[in-house]
Amino acid sequence: MSRGGPIGKGGVDDAEDAEVVMHEYGHAVHHAQVPGFGTSVEAGSIGEAFGDYLAVTVGAHAAAKYGWPLKADLACVADRDAVSYTSTTPHCLRRIDGDKVYGDRVGQVHADGQIWSRELFDIRSELGARTADRIIVNAQFGFAPDTSFTDAALTTVATARKMYGAEVAAAVRDAFRAREIPGV
Repeated sequence: MSRGGPIGKGGVDDAEDAEVVMHEYGHAVHHAQVPGFGTSVEAGSIGEAFGDYLAVTVGAHAAAKYGWPLKADLACVADRDAVSYTSTTPHCLRRIDGDKVYGDRVGQVHADGQIWSRELFDIRSELGARTADRIIVNAQFGFAPDTSFTDAALTTVATARKMYGAEVAAAVRDAFRAREIPGV
């Protein structure tokens, strides 16, 4: 069902925007890794962030592989679906390159998820897609259903260290510190 009402109403049917489909698949990935994932606001925010990250990174990979033109910059999530929700161009449902930090949390998973998605985007920008994706996905196996930003960040840093060593772990830690995640 689209956000604008019954199927086929609103911007476009959600199923017509591959980034919306990939975002929702991100929730399925989390649930497969940690059954019941997302039982706290911070865990729910991490879930929304991963869905957004997965959507834009899979979209970028497909565009590069098949030569499809990008109609919005990489950090813009669900630009096809968001045409009736936003008046700015590109029409982004959300972005994964914002400047929110931990202190900007408002207790709403889509808004607070933009903190976490920026961290994931920064890790990808620093380490490259392949290394970042491996760290991010593998770390999620260590999350609890109600994981906090701090616990998830520490798990991700530890995963980076185990997989690639201290230098890569430091780059991952820096991404979380830039968003002012406490205890990292």
